[in-house]
Amino acid sequence: ENAETILYREINYQDEAENAIRFAKDFGLGLGGTSVRSTAKSVNGEKLESASEWLRVPFTYGDLSSEKFLVMEFVPSIKVSNDAKLDAAGITQEDREYLAEALARSYLRQFVTNRFFSTDPHPGNLGVEVFNDEDRPPRLVFYDFGQACTLSKDQSLGILEVIESIIDLDAKKSVSAFNRMGVLKDNADLDKVLAKVQSNYDSGRLKVKKRKVRNSAKYLKGSKQSTVNEYQPPTKQVPEAPLSKIEIENNSAKKSSRKEDSEVMEYFTLQSEYAFVARALSQMDGVGKGLDREFDFISAAAPYIVEVKGAKRYLLDEMKKKLEIVYDIEKGILARELALFKSLGFDPNAYRK
Repeated sequence: ENAETILYREINYQDEAENAIRFAKDFGLGLGGTSVRSTAKSVNGEKLESASEWLRVPFTYGDLSSEKFLVMEFVPSIKVSNDAKLDAAGITQEDREYLAEALARSYLRQFVTNRFFSTDPHPGNLGVEVFNDEDRPPRLVFYDFGQACTLSKDQSLGILEVIESIIDLDAKKSVSAFNRMGVLKDNADLDKVLAKVQSNYDSGRLKVKKRKVRNSAKYLKGSKQSTVNEYQPPTKQVPEAPLSKIEIENNSAKKSSRKEDSEVMEYFTLQSEYAFVARALSQMDGVGKGLDREFDFISAAAPYIVEVKGAKRYLLDEMKKKLEIVYDIEKGILARELALFKSLGFDPNAYRK
């Protein structure tokens, strides 16, 4: 029913006008691409800054629009996938990487703080605005808000928790986030889900890339971010083995993995909102990789976790993570050291009064 509502709203221009107006207000975007006060707040309740330095939408004249007419500001740009025109306009590879990151940043805010997102970020709906000022980077332009979707608070915070769990390679947090999102069935075997997620992290199938360093200072304006999340898991050393043995083991592992994947997927159920989230992520990934071959949403969005959470909340949560590394009763450093001492015959109970 929700999917049907979202799809049919696309043929009603009054609904599209309302979507476009809300999108602009969430990001603090005014007529002419000017900065206005954003209506969105971080998870911690802090007002978010306008995104006008890196994002633009055509201003929508709601009072002139109706079910049959949509009146918007004319905003010329270059289609995001038109490499020839981008090259001719002087858009560098560094500019393209900046635009790909802006796309990921925009969707992190849409999913987490705005709880309202465009479901259709294909190349036909995205442009690049180029400035004559050499000290100003290009700006990403969003068009067409016929299809947009809203998220509940638990859905949006669950998405944030999934993103953070991937960054931290924390399987338990991933499963907790799945529960919060409401995507696990009541009969789900949580131990199997946890084991599969942990296996994906251990195998390196899911990991966050380090953020690229940009040389020009022009990219820093309006970039409220943190690089604390730039984590790379250690590379595992694999002992050498005959090639034939490796191939047999790999084929066996792939078959086993496919079987486990199908079994675990049976425990999941997706609400219609997540179908649109998946669609947006898929289209965004295609656009992002067209700009930056190494693009992935999680890695590009990671530096902006601090923005959507709020600085105080972010720092507090990061501090808790550091303490868990030491004090976690199962995997903390102290727990591992105690287990080592016990294995050597040390009995801590003998020293208690």
